[in-house]
Amino acid sequence: MSAINLINPHKHVVRGEAGMEETPKKAFQYGNTTVIIHSPLVLMTVQERKEWFKNEWEKGNPILKEIAAAVEACYRN
Repeated sequence: MSAINLINPHKHVVRGEAGMEETPKKAFQYGNTTVIIHSPLVLMTVQERKEWFKNEWEKGNPILKEIAAAVEACYRN
């Protein structure tokens, strides 16, 4: 497996839910693990999310471009 060089690599800082009180969130339970997603996207319908991603892609959202590059790299390796 090879490393993926992203333009702006994420810097992980543990801070719990600090500053996310007002962000819409949705929790999913997988066995003993709870995954909480903090994003307005969780409240959108499938069609609204498709439209949001389409609009953001057309605007050149750098985070979406980096995610796409990472997924593409996974398929190449």
